[in-house]
Amino acid sequence: MNTDELIAHVSAQIGRLADTYEHGASASDLYEAALLVVAIASMRAAGATSVLLTNDGTSAASEISLRRSPGYLWTPGFTYAVAAFPGTSRTCEAHLGVFVVGESGVPHECDVAVLDGREAERSRRGKIHPRKSGLIAAIEAKHYAASPGIDIGRAFIGLASEMGHARSSLAFPAQGATTLMRLLARRSSECFDSAVPGDAATERLGAHIEQTVRNWRARIR
Repeated sequence: MNTDELIAHVSAQIGRLADTYEHGASASDLYEAALLVVAIASMRAAGATSVLLTNDGTSAASEISLRRSPGYLWTPGFTYAVAAFPGTSRTCEAHLGVFVVGESGVPHECDVAVLDGREAERSRRGKIHPRKSGLIAAIEAKHYAASPGIDIGRAFIGLASEMGHARSSLAFPAQGATTLMRLLARRSSECFDSAVPGDAATERLGAHIEQTVRNWRARIR
């Protein structure tokens, strides 16, 4: 999908994009936004009774303003999604381009992060990065015209080791090279090649994120 198609897709799914974002976003930024859309849809599919797109945690955002570079979760003015579920006051949140502290204690960027709401609130109140323990799912996005190389695969394995393999997914729109797919198939993290909005791979990614949210719901009961 080209830039105009990605803008149309994202805005149709989550609302009008802020002019500053729409006019400044690259195709890679918009691809990450399209994967945020997948995460939001997955929270709904996992049983959310409501999903609030918000810049402040309480009121609906009048327009969608997303990060175009890695940032701090607590920085105001950026849109994220808060999902509420029946029978519990617990929520989960979907964020774009925030740092999460991994196993080593070092913060790493998550292109898309689905977080336990309590961990996200702890981050905002303390102005500290959320921890791996509060991470429900993470998506690493690579908007490449061709398959990412084996070096990207190795880097993703390192990131997944920090974030938790079962929580981590790699997604890109190209068909994956055989060597890359073989390397990643040996891990419990997931790789979704040919992941274009509306295609089967993106549906599989959505189903995977949905299940991780369902598993989180089961753990907090």
